[in-house]
Amino acid sequence: MIVATATDAAYVELTAVLLASLAAHAGGEVERVVVFCDNVDAEDQARMRASYPPGRIDFVDLAHEMERHFGARPVNHHLSRTAYARILMPLLLPQAQGRLLYVDCDTLINAPLAPLASLDMQRFAVAAVDDIARLDPARHAQRNQTIGLPGEMRYFNSGVLLIDLDQWRREGLSERVMAFAADHPDLPMMDQDALNGTLRGNWLVLDERWNLHRRLVKGRYEGDPVEWDDAAIIHFIGQIKPNYADCAHPARDRFLSHRARTPFAQARMKTKLSRKIEKRLRKWRRFRSWLRRRLPGAGRPA
Repeated sequence: MIVATATDAAYVELTAVLLASLAAHAGGEVERVVVFCDNVDAEDQARMRASYPPGRIDFVDLAHEMERHFGARPVNHHLSRTAYARILMPLLLPQAQGRLLYVDCDTLINAPLAPLASLDMQRFAVAAVDDIARLDPARHAQRNQTIGLPGEMRYFNSGVLLIDLDQWRREGLSERVMAFAADHPDLPMMDQDALNGTLRGNWLVLDERWNLHRRLVKGRYEGDPVEWDDAAIIHFIGQIKPNYADCAHPARDRFLSHRARTPFAQARMKTKLSRKIEKRLRKWRRFRSWLRRRLPGAGRPA
């Protein structure tokens, strides 16, 4: 089974911790690890590689592949290149066969993955976990109706996807999902809406322990008690991530224990101010990169 994730410069630390958690639980079922990167430099790739001692990591340049496969298609703030990665993986890995487990870079592996490697997928191309919106029926129905689904239809969270690569390709899902996204340019939940809108309930439901996620309120969880120890994959959804100083997620201790085995072990936690500065710097770097691609010589010293 292939395990894949996608990252950019802002999420390298989270990706490194994910890889450390994968190293702690990966068995023989994990044959290959692939990290799709959007403008991640060699130094950051080395940090991620150091976080996964068991073996080789393949880094795929997502920016280059996006240009090669979908250069003529629109990209807006609703669908970033890293969001496209999970849609494009079967195309970007044309020789890969069998099963691929996609996990967002803000997840932790908390148990062996062998059950997913041997799961009977019943000819479904995708297996996933219901999105947390299911706990709010009105919100769930509104989300579905926004993308043309019946209000009661199941809707999954795309942060963890178990994919049968052969079935995915037979159904032409990459092309169909991209077409759905192009026809619906204002999708509130980006690729997640596009995937659900395309599959229309035609996916295998996994137990929520394979993508345990809960919403935080100002960095804190205020809902019903959750057995985080029983989760196989923990997903830190929302804007407040576990490497933020203001995060009080109930599973943060697990994140920190894996972080201690990465090159980020002594790094300072990100504050609100540091995050604002980083965000502005990333915008400038993206603009500079965009400018250089369109105006050769731009941005270089005179």
